[in-house]
Amino acid sequence: MKVIRFLSAGLAVAMLACASEEDATGPAAGTGPSLAVAATYTVRDLGTLGGPYSEAADINNAGAVVGWSRFASGLDLRTHAFLWKNGVMKDLGTLGGGSSRALAINTDGVVVGWSEIKSGATRAVRWKDGVRRNLGTLGGRNSQATDINPAGVIVGWSDVSPGVRRAFIWKNGVMTDIGTLGGASSVALGINPLGVVVGASATAAGEDHAFRWKDGVMTDLGNFGGMFSSASALNNRGQIVGLIGPPPDAVGDELEIRRAFVYHREVKTTIGARHMTSQAEDINADGVLVGTTERWLGDLDPRSDAFVREQGALTYLPELGEPEAGLAGAHGINLAGSVVGFSGPASDQLHATLWKRR
Repeated sequence: MKVIRFLSAGLAVAMLACASEEDATGPAAGTGPSLAVAATYTVRDLGTLGGPYSEAADINNAGAVVGWSRFASGLDLRTHAFLWKNGVMKDLGTLGGGSSRALAINTDGVVVGWSEIKSGATRAVRWKDGVRRNLGTLGGRNSQATDINPAGVIVGWSDVSPGVRRAFIWKNGVMTDIGTLGGASSVALGINPLGVVVGASATAAGEDHAFRWKDGVMTDLGNFGGMFSSASALNNRGQIVGLIGPPPDAVGDELEIRRAFVYHREVKTTIGARHMTSQAEDINADGVLVGTTERWLGDLDPRSDAFVREQGALTYLPELGEPEAGLAGAHGINLAGSVVGFSGPASDQLHATLWKRR
């Protein structure tokens, strides 16, 4: 996982991707996607912690969901991390500050994300067996945990100095800087059961590139022909999803273009046939991926859709309320194909959402 929710979760990379057609580099990847007809989904509103807004970030194979929610109305914009299980949404609290967010949950129900502390700084946090643990930093002010694998190994990013972030791996109580691709900053966004990590890093040339890290070695996946790239998640097959930035010759509104991608065995496939923007956020062990597309690039009131891509076919998920009238996006998927994210009529009225395959 990995939530990247429209805007960034790390480097100066805008995390809403885009694509107008499906293409590939390397061996042929087949024709563009078609709307899937086999898979249909039910949609469920998971509610909030009392405020008008909530968002689901991840779901484990037992169906437990994590995310964040406002817990008060009016001008109070604070959010608290939540765990939703068996129809009940539980407030996970904070490390003493105002806000927290849960971003990932593993098979054992261990949750990770971030929380503010009393000073207002943020810290990577683990919620386990009802206990909140501050994971610390790499010496800087802020940190954030973005994903956790079944073994309890955690990844994320930490400030090392003002304006400089480093990807970390946290294991057996120790946070370790996993380095960069030659530049100053990096962020880790996903880890699979085998301990392989993906994210984005600055290169020596000053570009932001997706990376894959394994056994102490960080591999540059390149920019896939865009101004930048970032990898958000991967599965145990080594299939990686993420986004690609606008083409090098982009000008004007074209600079907002991003393209979702899936990358496997040196083959990159971009995703999205009828939308200008797309973001791939998670992929399960069967290679089914989820994400968000945005319509009407540059419009003052854009609309977004949650999608599932399975065997090359795209399914657009139903929304809460009136179809095609609001916002929706998908952040996480489990092995059963259940999807979580958000849906609602407006950006300040989104609710955490669960989609289940029929």
